[in-house]
Amino acid sequence: MKPRSLSILLLASATLHSSCGDHSSLDTAQSAHQLSPPAYIENDSTPPKATSATIEVMLDNGRRWKANPETTTGIANMVDILGAYDPASVNPAELKAALEEEFGLIFERCTMEGEAHDQLHNYLLPIHHQLRDFAATEVQRSAMGEHLTAYATYFE
Repeated sequence: MKPRSLSILLLASATLHSSCGDHSSLDTAQSAHQLSPPAYIENDSTPPKATSATIEVMLDNGRRWKANPETTTGIANMVDILGAYDPASVNPAELKAALEEEFGLIFERCTMEGEAHDQLHNYLLPIHHQLRDFAATEVQRSAMGEHLTAYATYFE
């Protein structure tokens, strides 16, 4: 892995770890918040792709979790950014940058705590993985859109 990529990943991990709420209740499922690089970095291999099968978001006894308004707005903004993208007139790198900026703001503005916070991170981690290699292909945009739409399934 290139040193720049490793630096970006470590910075993202640090941001995930320090940006919102109390992390004292996090368990091993939130190991993505650790500052030590994952095994695939040490082995210089391709990172695993996060899917809904790798990290599961749980409901609150069948009910949606209460999210802070800034998080809900950030997800809605990402949906709007993705929906407004025109591959004929916008560079894919610009789309990725806009999505990454909004994604960063979600963490920056997060005030959630406890299990709702933990479940939010379970939901957000696949977005982080999708953005890592995001080239704005139709398949990637569709997958991102589906995941962003699923926010309303778990959070209100």
